[in-house]
Amino acid sequence: MNRILFYALALPLLAAECVAQFVWHDQQLVNLFALLGLAVAAVGWATLPRQYDDCPPDCPKCAESLSEGEQP
Repeated sequence: MNRILFYALALPLLAAECVAQFVWHDQQLVNLFALLGLAVAAVGWATLPRQYDDCPPDCPKCAESLSEGEQP
């Protein structure tokens, strides 16, 4: 998920949660907005690119380091 998209979704939910908490005093809306915010954070975390320890077989960086005598 793009950082700008994440902020565009998360910040209005945070503002809505604060309004529900301090202006409307409605705990059900606070819980709803909090769960939606957590869902946005979970989707953002789940769509992050992952770093893998194992390189693919045709990795040029590993091939270069092996040709120089380094261990992978």
